[in-house]
Amino acid sequence: MAENLPGPYEIEYELQGWTSPARQHVLRFSVAAVGSPAPGALPTTIDIQKTGGATAKLNVVANQIWGYIRTFYNTSISAVGYQLWKYVPGTLAKDFVSTGSLTTPAGGSAGGITAAHQCTMTFRSANGGIMKVVLLETSLTGDTRTTIIPNSGGTLVPLFASYVLSADNVLLARDDAYPVAALRDSRGQNERIWREIFR
Repeated sequence: MAENLPGPYEIEYELQGWTSPARQHVLRFSVAAVGSPAPGALPTTIDIQKTGGATAKLNVVANQIWGYIRTFYNTSISAVGYQLWKYVPGTLAKDFVSTGSLTTPAGGSAGGITAAHQCTMTFRSANGGIMKVVLLETSLTGDTRTTIIPNSGGTLVPLFASYVLSADNVLLARDDAYPVAALRDSRGQNERIWREIFR
């Protein structure tokens, strides 16, 4: 069975602000860029494909995704801009394409930081695969597994899921298909981060 790889392009966010000990996390989302943007191209010149067939500029897309994600994070956490990478087909090698800053880099939650916690949201893709969105050390809590019910008028997971399943979405599963159904919101402890903090 062929391995599903990230890409063809990827938007990457580096998050910082955790202390005792100081640590960072990285968020990566597979997307499809239109054409072949040259390395060093400005975000305002790169078009990203949406589920519904339209496109939007990289700077708009990067801010839109972060606009949803930042609501999961305490205001002490911030994203150090974003980068766009292009994967070499069939490999995990990637080449730099573009970088930019975010309009509102700080997290948007007044809730505390849940140390060593992980939230994994899963979605079914149009090709039958699974898209995972993993968020580390957010303001979410608990050891739970629930069904995601998208809600454009909701908060956090339901709101983000409504974006992921909308025509405005740009996120791809690793089988290169757009998500078509929300599955689960799974929460619990991330053992690797727990060891880094408490051992």
